[in-house]
Amino acid sequence: MAPTKVGFLGLSTAGWARYAHLPYLKASPDYEIVAVCNSSIESAQRAIKLYELPESTKAYGNPEDLAKDKEVELVVCSVRVDRHLPTIKPALLAGKDVYVEWPLGKNLAEAKELVKLKNEGGAKSVAVGLQARQAPVVRKVKELVGSGKVGDVLSSTWTGVAGHGGATTTEEYEYLGRREVGGNLVTIHFGHGVDYVQYVLGYGFQGQPKTLLANRRTTVKLTDADGKVIKENYPKDSDDTIFLLGTLSSGIPLSMSLRGGSPIPSTPGLDWRIYGSTGELRITASGPFLQIGYPDMKIEYHDHASNEVTSIPFEELEENGDLGIPARNVAAVYRRLRERKKGKEVEGICGFEDAVERHALLEGMYVENGIKF
Repeated sequence: MAPTKVGFLGLSTAGWARYAHLPYLKASPDYEIVAVCNSSIESAQRAIKLYELPESTKAYGNPEDLAKDKEVELVVCSVRVDRHLPTIKPALLAGKDVYVEWPLGKNLAEAKELVKLKNEGGAKSVAVGLQARQAPVVRKVKELVGSGKVGDVLSSTWTGVAGHGGATTTEEYEYLGRREVGGNLVTIHFGHGVDYVQYVLGYGFQGQPKTLLANRRTTVKLTDADGKVIKENYPKDSDDTIFLLGTLSSGIPLSMSLRGGSPIPSTPGLDWRIYGSTGELRITASGPFLQIGYPDMKIEYHDHASNEVTSIPFEELEENGDLGIPARNVAAVYRRLRERKKGKEVEGICGFEDAVERHALLEGMYVENGIKF
């Protein structure tokens, strides 16, 4: 099968795309980047040169032109979430396949609109970047729970420290503090977490879970990339304290807690426990972003009968160990998309309708807490 021809939206000289998407797309014989679309043709040309893409790679300055390119089969979108709708709308209406980062839209309404556009255009294959479902550590935990390693699951607790949302923010991540953008600790950090927890333990809740959202730091120190202070008291209105308490559709009671800032030194930024009738699993890492991964990720198992605690390896599930950590789970998504293109059944790809369900949960949390944006 010929390589899938990719048109890339948002392959800038900095940011997530260069670390997460580009390594696999450049290395894999299954994909070929044939076009780049940035905010201007000149910006796209700079990216093509910087990343040493073939001279034949086309440079576009608006999404409509990219959508008209008949060579492009798959449009990959890695721009800020409030720009997802206008940037991928032309591709969806043209019937292109689309892989877009999570969140799908800046709110539930936009996510639903994108589902509508996808159906109107007739795209055959779409994906949303909830790639923790592909993470070896998450897949291993799902396997352990499914095999009855802990017996019947009685409850689960998940505690995360975001890393962002503390006393200081850089210009690059300033948007996380503005709720209107749609990309923040609730939608990104918590959104990824609550997805992979449900991927393991079961999707859906028995009714709307009880939640609390709070913005406890209304101002932060804004700095440039070198740490120079730009403004001492920069306004912030997005939430940095997030609690959820509910019962999953599978009957498992679940509590989740996420706060902004950094963890106490030498303590994990993620502590996820799955307590069962015969044992307990504990998953720890430097932070909650299992969709990216960390060198210190660990699964521990406590056997109630023997009272022994053992570490459980999961590295054997890694398909892309030759890539940097941020690229590995994204690469797994690309592998699954390629398999699907060949007509195979694949698991763990988040579609648009699936993403809308995740958006609905987050929207319910905002509504419960009297927040509108």
